[in-house]
Amino acid sequence: MLILNTIRNSEELREGAIEQLEKARARLRKIEIEADEFRVNGYSEIEREKMNLIDSTYKTLEQLENYKNETINFEQQKASNQV
Repeated sequence: MLILNTIRNSEELREGAIEQLEKARARLRKIEIEADEFRVNGYSEIEREKMNLIDSTYKTLEQLENYKNETINFEQQKASNQV
């Protein structure tokens, strides 16, 4: 009888361990999927930010070029007025 109870207890423990393992595997799969989504979204966000930075830099350079040309024109007009 004691051996039978020990076998039953062992079987119940085994089934409980298998159930816990299956739950842990399911959680792991879910976390892996979420991690992949996070990586993809993160890379997309990085690319968007990179493009925004490039666009902003080009706009700033364009403004600086315009200011430079305006200054040159102003100085040229100033010099020809003095002559």
